[in-house]
Amino acid sequence: MSIPQPLGPRALDSYRRLHLEVEALRSTITLRKPSGTMGEDMIRGLNSMHQRINKLFCRHASLPRFPGLTQTTLSQADFTCLVARLSDSLREYQALHADQLADWNDDDDFGDGLPSPHI
Repeated sequence: MSIPQPLGPRALDSYRRLHLEVEALRSTITLRKPSGTMGEDMIRGLNSMHQRINKLFCRHASLPRFPGLTQTTLSQADFTCLVARLSDSLREYQALHADQLADWNDDDDFGDGLPSPHI
């Protein structure tokens, strides 16, 4: 396996933004427990995220590609699976660039500096 090239400032900023967005989606699923289907606004937001994550991952053949969503609605189960795939792929990207990126912190799900009470 070859050593990945150092990340530029734009790639670092893109990773940080995507990391925050995926964490927000994960907390929505775990804390808010949304129900029903996701509408067109959410689909557009997820498609935008897919474009940005594909652009970030373009130099890594081992990382997944996320095609655009063509449905007009997205079920809760599909949304949960998609968020899991996004977070797993960002973790893998972080592992490839561990020297430049901070660790993915799963223990602090509430953002309060304390471990999750659900562990």
